[in-house]
Amino acid sequence: MFDKSWPVVVAHRGASSSHAENTLEAFDGAVDVGADVVELDVRLTADEVPVVMHDADLLRTTDGTGWVHERTMDEIRHVDASGGRGPRTRVPTLRETLQALRGRICVNLELKNMPGEPSFDSPLERVAAQSVALVEELDMAKDVLLSSFNWLTIERVRDLSPGLATGFLTIAGIDPEASLVYAASSGHGFVLPQAEALMGAGEGFVRSAHARGVRVGTWTVDRAEDVQRLFEMGVDAVATNVPEMAVQI
Repeated sequence: MFDKSWPVVVAHRGASSSHAENTLEAFDGAVDVGADVVELDVRLTADEVPVVMHDADLLRTTDGTGWVHERTMDEIRHVDASGGRGPRTRVPTLRETLQALRGRICVNLELKNMPGEPSFDSPLERVAAQSVALVEELDMAKDVLLSSFNWLTIERVRDLSPGLATGFLTIAGIDPEASLVYAASSGHGFVLPQAEALMGAGEGFVRSAHARGVRVGTWTVDRAEDVQRLFEMGVDAVATNVPEMAVQI
């Protein structure tokens, strides 16, 4: 089971304020500044290789174009993911990322499988199946948290491997109480509301979660005063693009 000394600083897409997001360089940067956890995003290529990529298409973060799920791994391997922020670098596979981070830092895998996206594949949930298989193959279950905005995706993770740590993400417009009630009743260990919603819910929400055996994480917090406030509220994990700032608090 994912276990840490709490609270923890989560490097959102790696040390993404100083490196190209979701690259091996960003993850190394997170380790270097002392982050406790790396958060990254997982999607599948056309040939069902799990890769680390936030967006459904390649346009924003690479010099390529097109949907990730319509490109093979060989095609994606040839695009530059540096975003002009350093030497040319590749979109990493999930396998090579986990291998690079194993034993160095804990990892939060955000599984991307949302209704409305062209790659959406419920109820198959292939991204869940592929990710769980890799985590288990590499013997990293105790160091990994799997999360998603799609609750069916996380239920699929639970079906495949009940011992893995799992959590639900929610955006600011959604009352975090609903995810807490569901997580607590279903045996999921984490709720991960957006910071604006969590601050609105207040310390009472955090106490309620802890009383039900559920940890509380939040995202994405880049101001030191907000990180401080959240830690004072008892929040267990704060995701930030600036981990070098948050680790000083």
